[in-house]
Amino acid sequence: MTRIEYDASGKPVNVPGLEAIAGKRPEFAHGPRIWAETLAPALHARESERRESFRKVWRKTAVAALIPWLLLLVFGVMKPFLFGAWTIVLVFGTPISIILISGMDWLRVYAMKSATKELILGAACQCFGFTYETLAPDVSRVTDYRSLIAAAKAHQARYGTPGAKTGKRKRKRGGQTRITTPFGSASFGSSNATGPESPTPAYDVLEDASLLPGHDSRHFEDLIKGERAGAAFSLVEAKLETSGDIGGTVFQGLLFHVQYPGVFHGRTLMARSRWWKRGKAAKELQKVSLVSSELDRAFTVYSTDQVEARALLTPDRMERLIALERHFSGGKLRGIFEEGHMTIALEAPNQFEAGSIFKPLADPERFATALVELGLVCDMIDGFLTRDWAQDRL
Repeated sequence: MTRIEYDASGKPVNVPGLEAIAGKRPEFAHGPRIWAETLAPALHARESERRESFRKVWRKTAVAALIPWLLLLVFGVMKPFLFGAWTIVLVFGTPISIILISGMDWLRVYAMKSATKELILGAACQCFGFTYETLAPDVSRVTDYRSLIAAAKAHQARYGTPGAKTGKRKRKRGGQTRITTPFGSASFGSSNATGPESPTPAYDVLEDASLLPGHDSRHFEDLIKGERAGAAFSLVEAKLETSGDIGGTVFQGLLFHVQYPGVFHGRTLMARSRWWKRGKAAKELQKVSLVSSELDRAFTVYSTDQVEARALLTPDRMERLIALERHFSGGKLRGIFEEGHMTIALEAPNQFEAGSIFKPLADPERFATALVELGLVCDMIDGFLTRDWAQDRL
């Protein structure tokens, strides 16, 4: 399968056509038919609405941006000594004006993007027998700021921080571990960040293993669940952030949780080298030397069972992980194998977006990209559970 590459802005390039990938795996076989019979007509029907929405929103945005300048022109001439004050009005007044005048229209554009993504990814997941949930707020029925507040409350009630409805939000700090290594220092372990409960066990597993950076808030989207190779799995996109003067995004990427059919005898942690060093959560583990010297330099592995770890992290399986990392333009791959689960985190740009809302909707590349991305996830799971995959898929 042709590997999808991404440009500097994160947009996919050289995406193969639906006909080209139809024979690559059974799940792709019905792709051209689903596109022609279901997705293409539905997206064509929405195209006129998309164009009209953008004409309206750009017109209102332009008007909203001009209002502060018109006020400056009028009152600045009348009272030139207030010109400095009007500079502040322009800086803060322009975005406020845009929000008040065109905010609802931009919200409708967002709703259209969310609905398009849900339609395309939902169809792609059905090809594999998976389910998809966007986890994004439902703003399709928002018409004014009152209904926007109602939609926000409904989303908060379903996905919000536990205790937020009663004002008893818990926010513990501390628990972060800062480690200094020859490659720099980093913080590991969360401070029981605010945000919704994780829709999969992956977040808590990685958090307990100190494989996620310290953060104050968390956000999840694009939940994919299903069964592959006889094992239940879940995949979600996570964004972790810190607050304060130097706050920002400390992790954005994918969290995988695969329920193994068997139980591991030991506990194995692995991560890309030059990023992670064994911390308190892994103090009882011993370093593992992988069979391949190249992989041994690329990954740091610790385990309570040396034999099991080497048997588990074979070169062909590690290649599946590297392929996953490469395809999603990701990095800092890390994971844990313990009890009956395989849990992996991969830092990567925003994924599963089903294309830009600024482009025509009825583009088969949107569907092909979603199918290929799901296929790669399946290849990774197959590689660990069955070793049954086509060698030319990636």
